Order: sequence, then structure tokens, then C-alpha cells
Amino acid sequence: MDSQMIRRFLNLLLLLTFCVCFTRSQEQIICLKAGQMFDGKSNTLRKNVSILVKGTRIVSIRQGFEEPPGSTVVDLSGMTVLPGLIDAHTHIVAHPGDYDEMVLRETPEFRSIYATKAARATLEAGITTIRDVGSEGPGLVDIALRDAIAQGIVPGPRILASIRPITATGAYQLVGYSPYMTLPSLSYEADGHAEILKQVRNLVKLGADLIKIYVEAAEKRQTTQDSLTGALTYSPEELKILVDEAHRSGLKVAAHVYSDSAARLAIDAGVNSIEHGLYINQKTFDLMAQKNVYYVPTLLVYELWLDGKVFGDITPETRAKLLTTVARHTETFKRALKSRVKIVFGTDTFSLPGTNARELELMVKYGMDPFDALCSATSVSADLLGIAQQTGSIETGKLADIIGISGDPVTDISSVERIAFVMKEGKIYIHKK
Repeated sequence: MDSQMIRRFLNLLLLLTFCVCFTRSQEQIICLKAGQMFDGKSNTLRKNVSILVKGTRIVSIRQGFEEPPGSTVVDLSGMTVLPGLIDAHTHIVAHPGDYDEMVLRETPEFRSIYATKAARATLEAGITTIRDVGSEGPGLVDIALRDAIAQGIVPGPRILASIRPITATGAYQLVGYSPYMTLPSLSYEADGHAEILKQVRNLVKLGADLIKIYVEAAEKRQTTQDSLTGALTYSPEELKILVDEAHRSGLKVAAHVYSDSAARLAIDAGVNSIEHGLYINQKTFDLMAQKNVYYVPTLLVYELWLDGKVFGDITPETRAKLLTTVARHTETFKRALKSRVKIVFGTDTFSLPGTNARELELMVKYGMDPFDALCSATSVSADLLGIAQQTGSIETGKLADIIGISGDPVTDISSVERIAFVMKEGKIYIHKK
């Protein structure tokens, strides 16, 4: 390359650099005038706050209403403004109806279209981030949806995806079919040291953001009065191998658990969160607090299941068992409130996309302080997901994931369902004036 070509190349590079810098300097400032603001961490609501957003991030938070010259002003003075909510337990690719028919008859392509619709409804309900803990079968649809949303191709919440759980052989599968039939897989089965390492590494290769494990079988029931206690599957040694390998790869581990004994196994193995935990006792919650293991109770899904809104109408026998389950789960949640365990907002429901915030109503109904419930869906959830440096609170420098609601969530937690404004990464998706 001669000197003249080098000069032309350098001049072109200089011009491109100038254009990029000029474009960034010209990014529009959006000024959100919030009547009330919950920042995601405090136990107070600030009145009359101006939040300045430039590009994807919050650049300033000021007391009083200001209108910087040249800014676009968005009047939210009649609303309460909060960080975008973070649902830490979803199945965005699943949908209501007959579960077996969904898995056996629907193509991944069909389910991806369904999931795209559900993602939009979820975002418009004020959920700007989800942790998806299993696609229930259809290949890599959750990863494809995650990436499509990240690239702005379709609207939806930010997704951290687990793809499929890792389970012991036979622990999580369709049941009631001939063993000679080849059925779609709901999980990656792995037994013993070598297989477990391989499946964790396989999920890392596929692009998983976390690892989900089943410590109890979903269908192999123990003899018990409650229908949702499963047989323990993995040995303590197997669980430790799985968790250590996930952590070595930089991924957190979410453990599906019902019984107290299963929770103890998972905690001893070093998991990051206990999902459901229907029958955990007080000492175990205290241990979770000591070891910084988060609790994601998922209250809503069992009540919806009881109402026939998850898998349709249920038998009288199933109803009786679910009534017991809901009652015992509620008591467990109340025990958790007496400990220092960190409780995280997660719904586990795919039956009514966009109704996620109803979980907060149940949390408050069963004794949780409204501010603590709001934190569980913002800063505490962000901590569990490992994204607290980016989102989960309204602070300078963080992503502009901001929602506005009609009402005061401290005096009426159900107002979180009345979404009037949604901004994700500085882009406005809903503004009901």
C-alpha cells in the first residue's frame, strides 16, 4: 500500500470516527417527569422527580421538574414510576392448554410464533427482563427469541435462558405412553460424573445463560399426602459436580425443589436459587440466608392451576390435592418471611401472559411488606440474575428500564397491574396519557 492510499485510508477512518462521535453527541435526551418514584432499593417514594435518559441509559436523576433545552419531555406526573420488573421464573415458549398436545403436536416454528406474542404481552405488562427456566421441548426457540429481542427484531423483555433443565434419567418426561415410543425430550438427561459434565458443557456451547436442575422427579411420586412431592434423583456427589461445573463456566444454577430434604441437598451442593420450595422448614430458610441462596416461591401458578387456568379443568381428586398444596405453600412462604432469606419475584406461569404482577399481590396478601415485594421484583431479582450493574433500579448510569403505573403500589399493590408507561433501554413501548 503506497503513501497516498494510506492517507486516504486514515482520512476515511477519521471521518467515520467523527460521524460516530457526532451521532452520539446528537442523541436525544428524554426527560421523564415522575409524580412519584420508587428507585428499586429504598423504602420510600420520592415525589416530583426528573429522570433524564440519553440513548439506552439514565444520565441524571434530579429532584423537581426540569426540562433541559432540546429535550423531549414525557409527562408522568400523574403516575408512580418504578424500575422495569424482573420475573425470575418463566416459561415463555410454553402456553396454556393441553400440555401433551403442545409438546407432541406443535412444531417449534408454531411455538416460536406463540412465544413472540407472549413476549410482547409480557413487556407491555411492565416486565422488562425474564429468567426463562425451560422451554418445555422445542429446540432452541428460547435462545432464538432472546437474540431476536436483543437485536430489536421483535419487542419483548430481556431474556436469560436456560434452554432445558438437566435431569437424572426419567426425572422429567411425558408420562403415560408406551416405553417403546420415542417422545420429544423435555430435558437433557445425565447420570454420573462424565454425563453431567458433558451436558453442562453442552448447554454452555448452545448459549445458555443459566443451568436449571431437577432435584426431585416431576412424576415419580413418593407415598405422601401431597401430590407434588417427588422422589429424590441426584446423589449429593452428582449435584456437587453439576453445580461446580456450571459455576466454573460462569453460570448460576436454579434448582427445582419441593421438599425440605431436596432443598437441603441443593443448598449443600451450592445452588444459587431454590425454585418453588413448597415445604421448606424454618431452619432451612435460615441456612439459605446464611449461604446467600435465593428463594423464588412462585405462588401464582399453583392458584391458577387450581382455578383450571393452567392445564384446563381438573378432576375433583386433583383439586383436593391442589388445595392442600396451596395451603401448605402459603404457610411455607410465611415462614420464609420470618427469616432473612432473599425472596425473589417469579411467576412460573405461562397460562396468562402479561398477568405476572399478580404474583406481587399474593406476596403482599400473605404478609410481605409492599416495599419488600417491589424490591423482590427489581433490585433483589437483578442480584440473583447477576445483572444488578445494568438494571433493577433507577440509578444514574444504568439501563433505562422504567415503567409507570396508575396508583400507589405501597397502599395498593394491585396498581402494579395498571401499566401506563413502559420504557426498555431508553425506547418507549407504551405511553397511555
